[in-house]
Amino acid sequence: MRAAKRIKGEGVLILLLLPSAAGLFMFYIAPFVISIYNAVIDNPVTKNFVGLKNFTDVLGSEAFRMAAGNTLTFMIICVPLNMVLPLVLAMLLTRAKTSRGFLWLIFLLPLVIPSGSMVFFWMKTFGLNGWINAVFFPQAPADWANTSAARLIIVFIFLWKNAGYNMVLFLAGLNMIPAEYYECAAIEGAGAWRQFRMITIVYLAPTLFLTFIMSFINSFKAFKEIYMLFGGYPHKSIYMLQHFMYNQFSAANYQKLAASSYIVTPAFVAIVFALFVLQRKISENF
Repeated sequence: MRAAKRIKGEGVLILLLLPSAAGLFMFYIAPFVISIYNAVIDNPVTKNFVGLKNFTDVLGSEAFRMAAGNTLTFMIICVPLNMVLPLVLAMLLTRAKTSRGFLWLIFLLPLVIPSGSMVFFWMKTFGLNGWINAVFFPQAPADWANTSAARLIIVFIFLWKNAGYNMVLFLAGLNMIPAEYYECAAIEGAGAWRQFRMITIVYLAPTLFLTFIMSFINSFKAFKEIYMLFGGYPHKSIYMLQHFMYNQFSAANYQKLAASSYIVTPAFVAIVFALFVLQRKISENF
């Protein structure tokens, strides 16, 4: 009797798991297998096995190398700025005596604005007929989207959108540091910089690592705003890896799309894994 009940219970559990298992197979496992297959054939018609040719073609592509370089440059610029600026803002907010609620609203507002509305606003700001040209360059309006200034625009938009989130994380971390630590350090003669280096940075180490990871991931996800602002073929200074892969998809070149995704994804995972290893070693030293 007990065995029959146990078997019946296991059958019910299996039935409940079937929808999730079907979704996992349909939307994850099957596409993964198909993408591997596409990465090693020449085209969907002849389906000839070509080995690593698609990978070598992608790595040898000038567009892919340019996109990889732009993506790396964007990350190198945005990730540190998206940590330093929110930390400074958080430290200033902890010392603010008045209008703290208003300042919170200003910095957190970008988190709740839909991307479409945000993009429309920035188009009206930096577009050829935007207010910057109307106010500062009425006689010779500049097409900012088709100049090297486009990179500065997306860096500014990225910081405007993401700095508030990191600021909240830093505020939470700063509030967890006991005020007595700073008082004792001040009594012993430690200046503001030494207190910041020996107390604030040390106790904010986990938060710093979290914001670094989040900034790194968000910088890779900035393609949505870039695409909505500048399209699939923007100025060469902001042509990202996602542009390359999106354009391969639009051209139905699934072989290069699959190959490029299997080049980018392991590199991305390896960087994140290395960051976790580094963070663990730093934590052990502290």
